[in-house]
Parts: sequence; C-alpha cells; structure tokens
Amino acid sequence: DDPEGDDLIAAVQLDSTKCLSVEGQPPLFKYRGGRVYVSDLSSQMYCEQKLLYSLIGVRRLREMGYDIEEGESTQVTTGKNIHLARALEIQDVVSVSTITREDNVAVSLLNLLGAVRALLSGVPVVREVPVFGMSFGGDIFINGIIDEIRCDAETLQIDVVELKTRATAGPPSKCVRETHHLQVMVYGHLLRNLIQGQVQMTDIEKGFRVNRDVKFSSSVLEYMSPSERSLDDLRLLVPVVLETIQALPLPANLIVEYYSQEKNCSLSYEGVNYDEGWLIDRFERLLPFWKGE
Repeated sequence: DDPEGDDLIAAVQLDSTKCLSVEGQPPLFKYRGGRVYVSDLSSQMYCEQKLLYSLIGVRRLREMGYDIEEGESTQVTTGKNIHLARALEIQDVVSVSTITREDNVAVSLLNLLGAVRALLSGVPVVREVPVFGMSFGGDIFINGIIDEIRCDAETLQIDVVELKTRATAGPPSKCVRETHHLQVMVYGHLLRNLIQGQVQMTDIEKGFRVNRDVKFSSSVLEYMSPSERSLDDLRLLVPVVLETIQALPLPANLIVEYYSQEKNCSLSYEGVNYDEGWLIDRFERLLPFWKGE
C-alpha cells in the first residue's frame, strides 16, 4: 500500500537503537533540525523502521557498509507528478532564490498569506498551503503543507483535503487508511491553532531556528508585492500573517481524496472526523521516538 522506502527495508537490517544514539542526538535534531514534518508522523505510524532508513539516507547507509540502490519507485514518482499537476491547475510555480533560513521561512509565510487572502476573497480552492505549530503539550514543532483547502464562497466554510494517489483501484488497507487519517487530522490541528491565535512568534523562532530581526534577501523582497516590501524581516511579517489567518473559520471537514494513477481521476472521498483524544494518543506514542526516549 505504501511503497516508499520498501527497497531500503528489503536491503538493510539495522539496529535502530544504535542509530538513534549516534553523536548523542535524538532524531528530532540529528535528522530534522528541531522540527518534525507531518508526513514524518504518518510514515512513522505506518512503519517506524522505514522512517528511520529514510532519515538516515542512502549515502549514510552506504557509508555504513550497506549496498543500497538510490532511486524511487514508479508509483512514488507518478504520485509526485500528480500532486504537482494538481497544484499547477490553479497556480504558477515561482522560483525564489533564498540565502538564509529566514528567507526560507519568509517564502513559506508569504505562500500561506497568499492562500488565506485568496480564500477570504472568494477563491474556491487553494493548494499547497504551509501550516505549522506546536504538538499537544507544546514540546515539538511540526510543519507541513496541506494539499488543498476548499472554501464555500457563500458560507466561507473551509474543508481540508489530503490527496492520496493509488496505483490500484482498490481501497487501501485499514492500517494505511489510519495513517491518512492521522495526516489530515494533524493538518486540521495545525490549521485550527493558527486560526485560534495559538501560534506565537516565539514558536516560529524556536521551531524554525530563525532570528526575527534578520533582514530578508533582495530576491525575497522582489517576490513580495510592492505594498508589503516594508515587511522586511520576520518581526514585521509574522504578525501580519498570524493576524490575517485568524479571519478564517475553523475547518468544517477533513477529507482524504483517493486518486487513480492509472485512470488519472478521483476514486473516492473519505470524510475523517477530527478526534482530538485519538490524535493525542497517537502523538504520545509517536513523539518519544523523536526525543530519543
């Protein structure tokens, strides 16, 4: 059901405890620079061993003496191409040269700001929307990109949609579906927190490891609209983004869309109930790995 990383599992037998203790750093800092991606959590829920191999990477595994072929399956490549094609249906891809971490975060914030303003102005669909925030308990920063947010122009009801492509027409197994539920629920959790004003400047500084007073590079300023170029550092840009997103209503529905790679069409839609208790329980099971516990 989930082929990404299967070649690594087939080729490597690894002592994961030994890998986690290398250089005395937990995976959160050794592999992810202090934050976790939403997709990491869903991959971990499906198979923690597979996640670990992907974090270590092919080059490092080779250095450790394992004979690993680099590359990805046709199914994974096709899935990525479908995601890109969907995004290009409604927006252009603009390349922005970035120099600092602050530049990277600024571009992400500007993309989020543009998506929110589009929804508030009546645009029915936005895609590739960055979200971020703290886990329950506030000890781990999580970020990711929502595939799609749909908005009803009359009611402003918004729905979060996670796109999953399928090589076969059949439904995924129960365990795979649960990873999809986790992913769309985490997106819902992060978006809710942003809308409710629960994300602070300090969360962003700590989570992305940035300095609010570092000025953006000229290429980032050129990416901004002329009226916004005075917002030339995170101290000025972040409050505008966080205030604007609070104008959105809370997401009404969480949806997983299953899409056929072969027929290039939607197979089905599955609604997912936002279950905070279930999500907290999964976080309590998944996050200790990242802290090396």
